[in-house]
Amino acid sequence: MKKIISIAFTLTILVSSPKLLSSADVLDTIASAIRSGNAETLSQYFDASVDVTILDKESVYSKAQAQMVVRDFLMKYPVSSFTLIHRGTSPEGSQYGIGTMTSSGGSFRVYFLVRNKTGVSLIKELRFEKQ
Repeated sequence: MKKIISIAFTLTILVSSPKLLSSADVLDTIASAIRSGNAETLSQYFDASVDVTILDKESVYSKAQAQMVVRDFLMKYPVSSFTLIHRGTSPEGSQYGIGTMTSSGGSFRVYFLVRNKTGVSLIKELRFEKQ
């Protein structure tokens, strides 16, 4: 019985850690984080610096700054729903997702670019554009 509990605990840790996710799962996991509307959860997948575009304002932020900027946006436009409508892989191996986020303040096109950095998939670019 102890062995089963130990295995279950280990699997839970592996599945819940964003750094250990396979690249096939990372787009769905990031989509789920966006769907939650929680900037702290989403920021777990940010690279050390992130190119963030919100509406017409674009800048490169540190991970902590990007979290604050995204948090402010998500507080102003709380997520009602998010649907990942397109996913792909660039020739260099980067992955991207494009989706639609609905909030009480309108509908937004969301784009995120994920790069593999030493075996870890991290968001390098994140865009929220009004539709």
